[in-house]
Amino acid sequence: MNARQADLLAQLAEVPVLIWGARMTGLGLVRLCRTHGIAVLGFIDSDPAFAGQRIAGLPCHPPAELPALRARHPGLKIVVAASTKEAEINRQLLGYGFPADSFINYSGYCDLFYTVDVMGTCNLKCLSCAHGAGGEKYARGQMSFETYRQVIDKIVAENDLVTHISLYSWGEPFLNPALPEMVDYLHRHGIAAALSSNLSIKNEALLHKVMQHNPEYLKVSLSGYYPEAYNDTHGGGNIHLVRSNLLRLRYYIDKYRLDTVVDVNYHLYNNNNGRNLQKMRELCAELGFFLSTTFALVMPLERVIDKLEGRPSPSTLALEPKLLVSVEEGIAAARPADRDSPQMSPADCPFLANQTIINWDLSVPICCTTFNRGPNIVAANFLTASKAQIGQGKAQAGVCQTCVKLGLPAYNLGLNRSRWEAVAASKPSFDLAPDA
Repeated sequence: MNARQADLLAQLAEVPVLIWGARMTGLGLVRLCRTHGIAVLGFIDSDPAFAGQRIAGLPCHPPAELPALRARHPGLKIVVAASTKEAEINRQLLGYGFPADSFINYSGYCDLFYTVDVMGTCNLKCLSCAHGAGGEKYARGQMSFETYRQVIDKIVAENDLVTHISLYSWGEPFLNPALPEMVDYLHRHGIAAALSSNLSIKNEALLHKVMQHNPEYLKVSLSGYYPEAYNDTHGGGNIHLVRSNLLRLRYYIDKYRLDTVVDVNYHLYNNNNGRNLQKMRELCAELGFFLSTTFALVMPLERVIDKLEGRPSPSTLALEPKLLVSVEEGIAAARPADRDSPQMSPADCPFLANQTIINWDLSVPICCTTFNRGPNIVAANFLTASKAQIGQGKAQAGVCQTCVKLGLPAYNLGLNRSRWEAVAASKPSFDLAPDA
């Protein structure tokens, strides 16, 4: 055990511990704590889908319950494990009256969070995603297990603490036949595995094998319950196949007594937030899965910049009428209330500061919001690039100045959710559904 890890564990020993962030990073931290005999009281998470639920066997509380929890547990220590929203959470904790020494930012001990995009393509062409937007063409492929093993070994060797790794970015990981072994390899290193899928996957055998390895987190992205809505924005997918795979997930979880958190990430458009949303809520409740809603965005970063600079692509023009919150409205909503300008320093950007993405071909992009190659690649080969070289490449990336000037980090994070909801509530909505 290195000094940094020992220091973190020493601060959490023999005190009541809550983890803020019940998704990937938080689940990895729970794994670390349990490995070293540290009891965790539960999670804090602002997502209403998690409130009052149990995740990895632990209760999840909304932030409003923090004062009562502190009163019941003197000496309470909170670990902030939601790295991309760390600054916002710190402000909330101070607002609740927590002194600065009563909470720890996990990024201070685990300073880099890794994403390995094990599949360089997707089976769908969703309108809001880079794969469905057209744009830059480049070779598609998949990461071999041997290459993956080298990537994970290098990550472990270069970092004092690694508790979770995400095995997805722009690609669909369930297209990679080595995915079960990839999840198992993380677990053999004591690392939690996070997956994301459109779940419009016909390979039931692969899904079965992956679930037998008990991945900690599986996000399922969709945008409707009925084909009329789903097909409009998840191009090439089949919602009936998705729903059948959700049933399979429940079966596997029960059969093997798995701890996998299944988080259904429902993309909100103006044509799917009535009956479609309600029916999907009912299905998730029946299956014991979480349903989290997110306002559909224009992605990737290059596409948003082109739109804001007067060069909207045909796919962006086709997408915009379906959005509940436009790009401009989202930027305004996400802007801090005490700030007239969206500008910030690139050093303050959570995507840049503590995220390292490794593409299937080993190239390293600036951050998870970019898609195109060329100048947005800061290292051609992760295996031959040092952490310092990757960091230097990020610091010299010209697109970052444009991104922060336009207010896009906060937009991509969806900060100030209540303002987004107010904008959406002012818009006309309808539902694409049978007999709608």
